[in-house]
Amino acid sequence: MFSNDSPFLNIPQALDARQALYIDGLRHAAQIADLAYRRLCSGLTEHVFSYCRNETPNEYTYLYLDAWAFIDATDRFRSLWKMQPGTKSMPAQYAPAKVQEKLEGIRQLRNVSAHIAQKIDQIVSLKSSVLGSLSWVTAVSHTPLVVKTCFIRPGVMPATVSDQLAMPAGRVDFVNESGWITMNAGKHKVVLSEAYTVLIELVNYAEQALSAAFSHPTFEKKRPADMLGMAELDTGGHDY
Repeated sequence: MFSNDSPFLNIPQALDARQALYIDGLRHAAQIADLAYRRLCSGLTEHVFSYCRNETPNEYTYLYLDAWAFIDATDRFRSLWKMQPGTKSMPAQYAPAKVQEKLEGIRQLRNVSAHIAQKIDQIVSLKSSVLGSLSWVTAVSHTPLVVKTCFIRPGVMPATVSDQLAMPAGRVDFVNESGWITMNAGKHKVVLSEAYTVLIELVNYAEQALSAAFSHPTFEKKRPADMLGMAELDTGGHDY
């Protein structure tokens, strides 16, 4: 997600620990959200192509792992974004209040998953799935353009199912051939693809702002980051 010269990967030594950790928090949240979303798109696309090959997919767990990881990380990014100082000088579209408005649906989804035990009666009354249902579109051919619209509802089925196929209401940005991914959980329905677009816009703005701020000679020296430690254990010559 970030190039080697990104300010998120080159935090100045001169910043105090609180500032450095704040930027680090934004970085990690954005990276996790980006990885989860791209993997989710790839997984959904593979499911569609498997079905087109008359192979019936029987495992959806990893798709929901990525979907909820994206929701959780994007909500963490949102909560960190609103903590930053000097927001009055920001362009209006990046102001914390506007970002809160754009990502309110993500926050609501996050609350559903965080309080699933308290919301179980609501989920039952809505005939929803515990994990929520996913809908999306996948481009299976570019020339001519052929697009499949799909949904997944995991778990036990009620007598009637109200889940719907994805019907894009705007521009579809395909990532790994899938887009307009929507999560319907509890009483909340959110287009994850729109939230991903918001996240990318915020990251791009933050990179530009941080690059300008870190251009001063005071910030030339960078903090080291990302360490992997490793050692070999003495196993006494035993076999595994």
